[in-house]
Amino acid sequence: MDYVVTGIYARRMLRSLRCDRGASIIPLSWNDSVGAIASGSYVPISEEDCTRLGMLSAPTKHHPLSIIVPRDTARISRHGEIACQVVSHLPGKPFIKIGSGFCIAGPELLFIDAAATMSFPQLLLFGMELCGTYSFRQGYPVTTRPVYQVEPVTSAQKIKDSIERFKGNRIRGMGEARRAAAFLMGGSASPMESVLALMLRLPISRGGAGLGVPKINAAVPVGERYRRFTSVRQFHPDIFFENLPLDIEYESEEFHPEYGDWDALDAGSRDALFEKSKRDKQRMRLIQTMGIRVFQATYDDFKTDAAFDLFLEQLLMQMESLSGRSMARKRALLGGTTAVLRRSGMLKSLLGSRDA
Repeated sequence: MDYVVTGIYARRMLRSLRCDRGASIIPLSWNDSVGAIASGSYVPISEEDCTRLGMLSAPTKHHPLSIIVPRDTARISRHGEIACQVVSHLPGKPFIKIGSGFCIAGPELLFIDAAATMSFPQLLLFGMELCGTYSFRQGYPVTTRPVYQVEPVTSAQKIKDSIERFKGNRIRGMGEARRAAAFLMGGSASPMESVLALMLRLPISRGGAGLGVPKINAAVPVGERYRRFTSVRQFHPDIFFENLPLDIEYESEEFHPEYGDWDALDAGSRDALFEKSKRDKQRMRLIQTMGIRVFQATYDDFKTDAAFDLFLEQLLMQMESLSGRSMARKRALLGGTTAVLRRSGMLKSLLGSRDA
């Protein structure tokens, strides 16, 4: 084994693998990856490998390649072109095979590593992406749309479990990764679903609304008495507060300027989103028939602080109506000066967060 890549180039490679729906992701153990590095000798990175890792050229001191090595003697000195991180033995299979000669850190390890360089909102969205069914292409620009209907590469629980298993190692970013992992949720189908779920889930002290932990696109069975209306036996509400019950549906068929134009989508994603919009309409009628309140959200609800605060007020009214309990105390907490400023900052950060 020549290299075990981590950092930005490993993230790009993982995203590339996810967007290539036919690609297989093969986990590797420590002994088959980092443990197989024998010395600190330098093996040139091929042009093909640079392309696969999303590198425009061979590594330089301004754009170094970050790698994991098992001990100090395996460090590579290459005029700042290689950044080495010494990590001792890690249990399980925390790495992914890419090709002969190198592999990359797996999703859980990449999440921890990203915590050392990403802002807290960026880290949250990266974690939601890993646990969700969408992914960005490697080295994407700000205007590039995600690719939809891809397989999750991990789960919120797996990330939390890995952080606990790896805590004996002095891996940079471990503390911030642990704090962010506490708020991750699986199942998000789009970046905006992730933003909405996080804004509702995060505590007020973190800039959210503190409304509890919703289920995202989780399967809900169709009751026996309603099966004569449909051939499906379960549906997947976007953001579901089961205890009320309340389903918040994000208008995912609307395409927003921050992700580019409809024409920028690949054919597979266009077809998938068109079919999803039709299924969403049918699903909402069924959900309402089953006695579940449906509350819609659109991108307009995120454009300004005032628009989002109005959305929250309308949502609180729905929750009051369904639960029969007053939300006066929650309103007071959300209306505090500090809470308003933190919520504004978090919303702007989540909407503007795009790591490379």
